[in-house]
Amino acid sequence: MKTKLVLTIAVVIGVLTVISAGYCFWLMDNPLSYRWVPVVITGFLLAIFVFIISLITSIIALIQLRRSVRATNVPPISPTI
Repeated sequence: MKTKLVLTIAVVIGVLTVISAGYCFWLMDNPLSYRWVPVVITGFLLAIFVFIISLITSIIALIQLRRSVRATNVPPISPTI
């Protein structure tokens, strides 16, 4: 159950970072004053970095989720005495 929560949070963070990176990219195409250029570029790079971390986290959570599902389907080993 904890893995599903981690996966959900990672996906939500990933979606929000893609939206924010898109907004920063859109701001780069519009004329801005020079004092806002470093802020927009930093925001874009930070959003891409957080998206990559979120992607790695979701892949790890998916692998753990698949392994835990397989483990619950295995019948218990009974002792042969």
